[in-house]
Amino acid sequence: MTLLYNKHVILAASLLCFGLYPGGTSEANTPENEFLDMDLSQLMNVTITSVAKKKQRLSDAAAAVYVITQEDIRRSGVTHIAEALAMAPGIQVARISASKWSVSSRGFAGYTSNKLLVLMDGRSVYSPAYSGTFWDMQDTLLEDIDRIEVIRGPGGTIWGANAVNGVINIITKQSADTHGGLVRVGAGDQEIAQAAARFGGALSPKTDGRVYLSGNDRNSNTLAFDGSDANDGWRNIQGGFRLDGQPESHSEWTLQGDLYQNRADQILYPYWIEGPPYLTSNYGNIDAGGANLLGRYRHELSDRSVLSVQAYYDYNDREEAYYRQTFNTIDFDLQYETLLGERNSITMGAGYRQIKGEFDTSFQLQVEDNTDRLYSAFLQDEIKLVSDTLWLTVGVKLEHNDITGNEWQPSGRILWKPVENHSLWASVARAVRTPSMIEENGGILAAAYPIPSGLATTYLRGSASFESETALAYEAGYRWQATSTLSIDTAFFYNNYDKIYSLYPIVKSGGFDLTFINGSSGDGYGFEAAIDWKPAPWLSFVLTYSYLNMDLLLDKAEALYAGESNFVSKTSPANQFSLRSSVDVAKDWQTNFWLRYTDEITNRSGVDLLSEQISIDSYFLFDVNIIWTPTDHLEIMLAGQSIFNGSKLQYSSELVTPATEIERGVYAKLTYRF
Repeated sequence: MTLLYNKHVILAASLLCFGLYPGGTSEANTPENEFLDMDLSQLMNVTITSVAKKKQRLSDAAAAVYVITQEDIRRSGVTHIAEALAMAPGIQVARISASKWSVSSRGFAGYTSNKLLVLMDGRSVYSPAYSGTFWDMQDTLLEDIDRIEVIRGPGGTIWGANAVNGVINIITKQSADTHGGLVRVGAGDQEIAQAAARFGGALSPKTDGRVYLSGNDRNSNTLAFDGSDANDGWRNIQGGFRLDGQPESHSEWTLQGDLYQNRADQILYPYWIEGPPYLTSNYGNIDAGGANLLGRYRHELSDRSVLSVQAYYDYNDREEAYYRQTFNTIDFDLQYETLLGERNSITMGAGYRQIKGEFDTSFQLQVEDNTDRLYSAFLQDEIKLVSDTLWLTVGVKLEHNDITGNEWQPSGRILWKPVENHSLWASVARAVRTPSMIEENGGILAAAYPIPSGLATTYLRGSASFESETALAYEAGYRWQATSTLSIDTAFFYNNYDKIYSLYPIVKSGGFDLTFINGSSGDGYGFEAAIDWKPAPWLSFVLTYSYLNMDLLLDKAEALYAGESNFVSKTSPANQFSLRSSVDVAKDWQTNFWLRYTDEITNRSGVDLLSEQISIDSYFLFDVNIIWTPTDHLEIMLAGQSIFNGSKLQYSSELVTPATEIERGVYAKLTYRF
C-alpha cells in the first residue's frame, strides 16, 4: 500500500467533517479543559485509563503515575510533546537536535530509548526497527491533547512487551470538547514559524467531529566542538480528524486519523564509504511521512460488564542517506470487563498485531525485509480484600512473537487506604523487551578501512540467538492529599535486569564484526517525588525530584563495553529537579516559570562508537512566558526557552550525528478561538 493511497484514505475521511455545523457551546466561551478550575483534591480523583486499561481514579492507582494536563501544556509554553514530558518526575528529556530527543524512564536513555513504550490514544508508536520512538514523527496538535498519562515502571501485564521502565499514553480530547474554531500563528528565532488551525462541531445530535492542520519550521543549532552550523533545521506538517459518536446511552465509538510529512536536515559523521577517503561527512536529510487510522467501539453489556474493540492501521516511511524503511502495521484488540460478585473486578483481553517492514539497504546499513506477528492475551483480577480500604490486583499477559516465541509478563499490586486522603501501594512485576529487527538480522556499519587485500569493514551484526531482555521490578509508593491545596506523591523502586544487550567481537578475514548478545545484567534503584502546592487561587507551584542509581556489569569477559555500567549506567542523570510556578498577576495576565536541573551524564561519541565517551556537565534550564488574554477569544504568549543558556549540549546521540548544542529561543504566539 503506497503513501498516496494512505493520503486518500485519511483525506477522504477528513472531508466528512467539513459538513460540521457549530452545535452546542463554542470552545471559545468555555474553559480549555476540565482541569482548569480544579483544586488539588479534585485532580487526585481525575479518571485515568493507562494503569489498568480501564477507568479508575488517579488516587486508586497502585503504580507510579503522573498526569500532565492540557492546562500544564498550555502554561508551560512547550512546542512539542517530547518537551512536555519533562514535567513528569523520573522522565529524562534531553534534546539532541532540532528534531531529535532522548526520552527515557528510569535509565537506558538514548535517541531510541528502548525500554519505554509510547502510545497515542492507545496506538503504539514504538519502532520495531530500532526499538524506540522517533519523536519527530509524533507531533499532533498540542491544543487537542486532553492529558498525558505517564507511568514509571513496568506495564507489560497490560500493554505487553517493551513497556519495561514505563508507559506514556498521549490522550486527545473527544470531539464534543472541541466545538468551534481555533487558529494559532507564531514566530521566533528558533521556532521560526508555527501555524495551526482546527474546526469542530456536531454532525448530528449524537455525533461530533473535528479536523486540524498544523505546521512548524524550526531553526538549526550549533555544533558543540567548534560552534559552526549544525545543519539540523526541521520542517513538518500534519493534519487529521476525529469523529465521536454515541448512538445509544450504553455505547460509544471513535474514528480518527492523521497524515504527516517531515523533513529535517542533518550531518552524518562518521559516514563510511567504499573508497577513498573512506571516512567522510554527509550533509543530508531525513524525510519521514506516514498516516494512521484508528477505530474504537465500547459497549456496556450490563451495569456490570463492558466490551471494547479497537483496531488501527499505521503506515510510516522514513528515508535517510544510508537507509529507507517502510512499515505497515495492523492491530486488533478485544477487551472485556466484568464484576464477579462484590469483590472481584475482572479485565481480560486478546490481541493480534502484524508489522510488515521493508528496507532499502545500503553499504552503511543492511536489514532484511521482515513480517512480524504478535498474538497476545491477558487476564487481570482486582480483588477487594477490605471494603474501601485494601485491594489486591494480580494479572498476567502471554504474548507469542515470531522472534523469541512465548513471553510471560505477570504482576501483582496492592493498594491500602488506611484513612481518607492517604494511599500506600506496592507492586512486583516482570517485563520484557523483545529484540528489534536490527538486533535480529541487521547490520550497521561501524568502520571501513583499506587493507593490503582490499577493503575491511566492521559491522554491528544482529543475531538470531539474541533473546529478550528482562526486568523484575519492585515498587512502592505513598500519596497524601494533605489539604485541598497541597498533595504529595512519592515512589521507590528497585529493578533487577537480565540479558541486557552487549557487543561481542567475531573475528573474520581482514578484521572483525561485533554481534549483539545478551551479555549484561545488574540493577537500578531510585526515588521519585512530586509535590503540588496552590497557596492561593492565583499562585501555584509544582516540584518534582528523582534520584537514580544503576549498576550493570558484563556477564561475558570478551564482550565490549557497549552494554556495561560505564556507558549505560551513566547515560541517565543521578539527580533531576524541576520547579514550575504559575502566577495570575491580573485577570487577563498570567506568568509562568519553569526551572529544571539535570545532573552530569556520559554519552558515547557518535564519531567513534569504540572511543572514549563524552562527558556532559550538569546544567540548569529556565523557561518563562507571559500570557495575555484580552478577550475570551484571543490569547497572546511571549515565551523564552533556556534563557540563561546561550547554547547547551544536553545529549550526544549514540548514532552517527555529531554533538549539537541547543540554542536559546524566544518566540511569540497568538491563538484565536471562535
